[in-house]
Amino acid sequence: MGDDKNDLQALENSTVYDSENKKIGSVGQVYVDNETGRPTFVTVNTGLFGTRETFVPVDAARPADGDLVVPFTKDFIKDAPSVEADGQISPQEEQELFRYYQNGGGTTDRTAPAPTADTAGRDERRDDSRAQAGRTAAGDGVEDDSQMVAHEERLRVDTHQQEAGRARLRKRVRTEAQNIEVPVRREELVVEREAIDPDSADARSTGSIDESANEEEVVTLKEERPVVQKETVATEKVNVGKRTVQETETVSADLRKEEIDVDRDTDPRGR
Repeated sequence: MGDDKNDLQALENSTVYDSENKKIGSVGQVYVDNETGRPTFVTVNTGLFGTRETFVPVDAARPADGDLVVPFTKDFIKDAPSVEADGQISPQEEQELFRYYQNGGGTTDRTAPAPTADTAGRDERRDDSRAQAGRTAAGDGVEDDSQMVAHEERLRVDTHQQEAGRARLRKRVRTEAQNIEVPVRREELVVEREAIDPDSADARSTGSIDESANEEEVVTLKEERPVVQKETVATEKVNVGKRTVQETETVSADLRKEEIDVDRDTDPRGR
């Protein structure tokens, strides 16, 4: 595929196709051999929306118009061993990948080298001031024999809605006694007696006493009585709504962090 640098750049911009010429996905990362610096694996973006990276051996691929064609089916590649694409793979993971693709009928007949393969990131090759992982540092003559990656846990906090309570509007009837004074009128019988002067003309009016006659005058008396009626009127209106109130809560968790210590064994001469 040409010199290493050109190979890496070409691989980064490649799209991988399977043995049936079906598109598998674009190349995500390129992993190189620590000893030779040659590309060993590429990761292909697979899964739903390309969220999963699957390792494919470079030796099994052949270039085709700037892309890569591998002698495997798309489903076979998706079922490859799951290896975390975190910039470094162990010798055991490398052997497992080679073994899987060899059993699947690929052309990978090589044995994985003892050093692990590392990713050659796009940004690392663009910045000359940063040394590539697993490669010899330029100008200092010191070779990286081993590497170790430190990890740390980070707290991610999200929110979700849940039911906090319910409110109901309910009416109840309360009975209470009420006393109201109502003015009422009534008629009373009033008897007025007036004396007649025997010498007056009224006293000498014609008349006689009729013992058989009984005169009776009926007087009807009336009175007012309270009449009670009830009517229903509206006295109050209640509106119930919702509003969002933002508060701040403090969450805490114990996070772990890896730290790398270097223990040096020196000889008596301090070397």
